[in-house]
Amino acid sequence: MRLRIVTAGVGAPWESALVQACQDGSVRAIVIQRCYDVGDLLAVAAAGKAELALVASAMRWLDREAVVRLASAGLAIVAVVPAGDEDAERRVRQLGIDHVAQSTARPGTLMELARAALTGRRHRPPGADADDRVGRSDHPAGSGIAGRLRWPASPSRPARTGASPAGTGASPARDADDPESVGAEAARPRTGVGEHDDDAAADATEQRNALVAVWGPKGAPGRTTVAVNLAFEALPLAGETLLVDADTYGGSISQTLGFIEDGPGLAWAARLASRGELDAPRIWQATRRAGAAGPRVLSGLPRADLWTEIRPGTWEALLDLFRLSFQLTIVDVGFCLEEEEELLYDHVRFRRNAVTRLALQRADQVIAVARADPVGLHDFVRGYQQLRELGVEPSRIRIVVNQVRGGLFGGDAPVQIKAALGRYLGLEPSIFVPYDRAAVDAALMLGKALREVRPGTGVRQAIVALAASVVGAPQTVPQGRRFRRRGRRRRGVVWNGRPSGPTMTSRNLGW
Repeated sequence: MRLRIVTAGVGAPWESALVQACQDGSVRAIVIQRCYDVGDLLAVAAAGKAELALVASAMRWLDREAVVRLASAGLAIVAVVPAGDEDAERRVRQLGIDHVAQSTARPGTLMELARAALTGRRHRPPGADADDRVGRSDHPAGSGIAGRLRWPASPSRPARTGASPAGTGASPARDADDPESVGAEAARPRTGVGEHDDDAAADATEQRNALVAVWGPKGAPGRTTVAVNLAFEALPLAGETLLVDADTYGGSISQTLGFIEDGPGLAWAARLASRGELDAPRIWQATRRAGAAGPRVLSGLPRADLWTEIRPGTWEALLDLFRLSFQLTIVDVGFCLEEEEELLYDHVRFRRNAVTRLALQRADQVIAVARADPVGLHDFVRGYQQLRELGVEPSRIRIVVNQVRGGLFGGDAPVQIKAALGRYLGLEPSIFVPYDRAAVDAALMLGKALREVRPGTGVRQAIVALAASVVGAPQTVPQGRRFRRRGRRRRGVVWNGRPSGPTMTSRNLGW
């Protein structure tokens, strides 16, 4: 049976030779159509007439989103690059095309590679296109959640004194802010697994990179405050940390950290990733250091209407690159988890909530932030149900109750909140963050983290405990720490006696 192929060679000699070979029977294939642009190629793929596409790397408008749409239509892809052009080969591989041929290859050789690509596609499990690399055993997310990471050094091994920005064991003597050194280390292959296979496997487990998403429902529960301070506290424990502002409705990390000058951000990185031109050195250039001892930060969208710049296929590529380039990535996502409808067939790729949904689905851990008042808890219970509908298992979720104070409930607020969440969700919060408006405002006005401005406050100590639990380090602050002050009256509530205010009931949560 002849293989049904489609070519997109923009008049290249290899395409003419392949078409001639198919016509005279030299190769067992039939050319369905010779496409002249990406639009023709996508139309043929949508019609389902071809099985495989041979595409020239120089084709205009060939980007990651086009590759994703071709793969979603069931079309295997082989890219043809000019002979000896390493930059072109690297670009098409960064677009997600695994099979690459040289333009000087004979038609028979091209068809052998085409059949290999088609065979590999047929043996992929269902859903492999939507989650291309994450499910593989060699991918950092393929072997479990970040809670099982053993980042702190075991007693039999010394602690790591340096952190590689590319996650490949760079020497501590290198300049951490030098993108060239980052690229050199990222491109260096990992070798040396010989007589110490067990130790190498253990080290690979310890150095596995992780992705953490910080999410919360509507109502400003404090997602950005938790994400920013979590990144600062996790940096000394996990190694090089990246903080990403991925809120497509209104990111504010740059303003929180006092970034006055505009620089490359998420939109810039998305454009390069869509063209297959983004790698570890460039993602390093796109980020900036938040202070002398702060994490790297990838700024968010300067305007909310630029959300169309981040398409699902491009965002998946960015998440993979974040994993490969940093030991820990913390993504601050938006609140909305709704799945948008497909109103027009050609607008499927434009989905505003896809950034949040994909980040939560691919994250090793999800920090779910709830605001400690009846309205905030009601919104959290509703939002948590949507979070579970995304397929996020409870084992990957850590609930953080923010802005805990006793004036609303009376008595022991954490106990009442824990009882309410246990009743409606069957879960207990991991961390209670006390309400300290003065400390948070002081950090916000200076554009710094709490550890730099108010290191001794209860808010900062709670974030320290959260960072330790996320990374897997010994906790310095007990999780059950109470935030009530003894012997002091406040708004008619006796902290050290019986509560004189209302208690948490079903009526408070709206049920």
